[in-house]
Amino acid sequence: MGVKYFALLVLLAGMAFAVLTIPATQPICKLYSIIQIFGTIGGVLVAAYAGLILASSNDINERNKSKQLISGVIIGLIVIWVAPLVVKELVSATSVCGW
Repeated sequence: MGVKYFALLVLLAGMAFAVLTIPATQPICKLYSIIQIFGTIGGVLVAAYAGLILASSNDINERNKSKQLISGVIIGLIVIWVAPLVVKELVSATSVCGW
């Protein structure tokens, strides 16, 4: 019975020191990459539109709405681009989707 516990202990110790790596060829990484690309393109387009409204509008309400839109785009892009780094730190991985 002691051999079983020793084998279990060795297995768990090996898992504790294992390095978690999620390769970039996984389907979830490909999906996240597509979301990241489309999110970035959409964010840049929306920010450009809001910047145009901000530069050309005389109405203070429209200018405030465009400022809020630009700040929302910036926050969204930060979330999209920082998410892999946060996941990497949370799961103590060495690589998550090539990051």
